[in-house]
Amino acid sequence: DDIQMEFGLDKCAKSSFKKGKLTTTENIQIDEETTIQELEQDKSYKYLGIDEGDGISHSQMKEKLRKEYYRRIRLVLRSELNAKNKIAAINSLAIPVIEYSFGIVNWKIEEIKRIDAKTRKLLTMHHQYHPKADVERLYISRRDGGRGLKQLETTFKTTIIGLAVYIETKEDTLITKVKKHEGAKPKYSISKQAAKYRQELSVNPTNNEEKPANERARKTKQEAKAKAQQALKKTWEEKPMHGQYPAETNRAYVDKERSFQWLQSAGLKGETEGFITAAQDQALNTKYYQNKISKTTEDPKCRLCHEYNETVEHITSGCPILARTEYIQRHNRIASYIHWHCCKEYNMGTTEKWYDHTPQMVTSKDHITLLWDMPIQTDRTLSANKPDIVIKDRKNQKCTLIDVAVPSDRNIAIKENEKKLKYKDLEIEVTKMWNLKTITLPIIIGSTGLIKINMQENVNQLPGNP
Repeated sequence: DDIQMEFGLDKCAKSSFKKGKLTTTENIQIDEETTIQELEQDKSYKYLGIDEGDGISHSQMKEKLRKEYYRRIRLVLRSELNAKNKIAAINSLAIPVIEYSFGIVNWKIEEIKRIDAKTRKLLTMHHQYHPKADVERLYISRRDGGRGLKQLETTFKTTIIGLAVYIETKEDTLITKVKKHEGAKPKYSISKQAAKYRQELSVNPTNNEEKPANERARKTKQEAKAKAQQALKKTWEEKPMHGQYPAETNRAYVDKERSFQWLQSAGLKGETEGFITAAQDQALNTKYYQNKISKTTEDPKCRLCHEYNETVEHITSGCPILARTEYIQRHNRIASYIHWHCCKEYNMGTTEKWYDHTPQMVTSKDHITLLWDMPIQTDRTLSANKPDIVIKDRKNQKCTLIDVAVPSDRNIAIKENEKKLKYKDLEIEVTKMWNLKTITLPIIIGSTGLIKINMQENVNQLPGNP
């Protein structure tokens, strides 16, 4: 009464135990109008989201948690969210439903693995995940090239490790009793499970004696998560087929941060992101895949050119038939995007959206002239005299030759050097002919997204900050 509070009687119940057995006793009468009811024999009481009666009904709680988890997964997957936000929504809306029960409900690691497998199945059914794509990559963080989904198996192990550290290091009478009780359990013991998972993840026992128990538990849990991520990455990288892409990204000349930037930018549909990652994993159902991986009698040669093996790399950058149409269109879209930015920068008047822009062969305004896919006539005959875009800046006495290429990921360094050598003579001729300082900017992007380490330097020199 003094602090103006009332009992929430709808949340109250009473049960009595004698020697561990549930017994029936009278209700608690607080005053004439206030009674706390006896909990019925077959009913349970919800405490912090867990149903309890004469103990926890573990099998019923597991089923209830699974149903709610899958319901939320489906809710997210049916939404209009983009790929990145769907994963973020699953991590923040669905995963905690199961995670909250770790250390309370007696989960087996096999049960957790089955829930992870069902999650991947639901993602596949909603076209968010390719069934042949790498499993480990799905759970690796986006900044490292993965898709950032929380793995329940890892979450379970790290939670148990964190709980064990807290129980072991907390100086409290009740926690000491908990520690003794946990140590005596023949199975589902947090301390015994934690010791096993620590060994699996190579997590060192905490020795920060001066820090409080919750801080030590948090630090150990973070270390366990980091070790689990390292283990996932190592497994991904060591695979003979799926590991080809991370092997390429680990080369010294590759800019890993910018090569993975598309995964960290919200915008793509889940179907698109899932398809791109499957292509990078070499997991698409090409004829070469059918022949070598699925072990069918399918001829592995390309169905268009019939010359080379039909791999993902061949389709995206090596087929002579596709080179006449699809590769040219892809190349022109990239160059057109750069040209659109140049036009905007120099106020030359263009469309509102870059994909509606149609470059003209010559565009001029004031001291700037833009040439699109136009050969430059020089005093000396040159074989390479037609870069994609030429920017003549008479005011700043500068000429920029821009040339775009989309080779296979493994050839991005070779292609950049080729472009620089190819237009070296043209640079010299243009400098003499127009009296402008001339530079070549190769814009090279791997066919499945790898970017060379100095690509950003070239992009920063382009007008309009594309």
